[in-house]
Amino acid sequence: MLREFTLETPTGNLNLAEGPASGPLLILLHGFTNRWQTFLPILPSLANKWQVLAFDHRGHGRSARVPGGYTAAGFYADAEAVLQFTLRTWPQNSPVVLLGHSMGGSLALHLAQNYPDQVRAVITGDTSLDLSIHVEVMNSRRSTKLFGLRRKLAGHPVEELIRRGLSAEQAEEMSLLDPRVMDYHAEGRVQEFFNDIEDVDFEKIRCPLLLTQANPQKGGLLQDTEIEPVLAKHPQFHFQGFDCGHDLQIEKGPQAPFFQTVFAFLDQTEKI
Repeated sequence: MLREFTLETPTGNLNLAEGPASGPLLILLHGFTNRWQTFLPILPSLANKWQVLAFDHRGHGRSARVPGGYTAAGFYADAEAVLQFTLRTWPQNSPVVLLGHSMGGSLALHLAQNYPDQVRAVITGDTSLDLSIHVEVMNSRRSTKLFGLRRKLAGHPVEELIRRGLSAEQAEEMSLLDPRVMDYHAEGRVQEFFNDIEDVDFEKIRCPLLLTQANPQKGGLLQDTEIEPVLAKHPQFHFQGFDCGHDLQIEKGPQAPFFQTVFAFLDQTEKI
């Protein structure tokens, strides 16, 4: 459904995928250790009204590996390069909508902060809003162990990963993932991963914003204590919580409550 092509950047090529020109531009930003195909279950529904663009972050999928390692600032540079590419080349030359899951949501928020005239709306999927809280969660013993196990599996052949119990889709995603992407997380040094990144300045975000949260008791990333301060200062932002894990049941496609909320928000965005 989407045509893949390469975007050259100073730090390596990025693998992009674009759909047919069915409407305004919608950029999809996947989460940490995933790839653009994460959104495949929802693409048929989105492609009817939107021109969808997705891409693999550096070290993920078919995008370039970075010998110097991976940081939040580096992933932001990739997202910024993709946004600037669309602003240069898309004939509509109109503001875009950003939909990001987890890390992808954080990148979308920073883009909206830094490009207020080019971003018309943002949707985040269980994205942390407070950097200090996020670092504490990611440096927990549970998270460090989880990323350590994933780092050991990353880059192995698909057949081996399937034998270890991963599904075919999970095995391909993990096989294409550079193990070094998870160095900071597997070693409990997440604060260094964010050395050159600051918290989002929500005062600078002028577009409609939908923040969503998975259930922290079921593995959700966004903590309750992060939400109230943002909504208290910005009651115009939309918020919705879901009783599911961090993946937001994305694999269910249009049947997932997360995407049903996304569709309703996008319908409103089209009228802006």
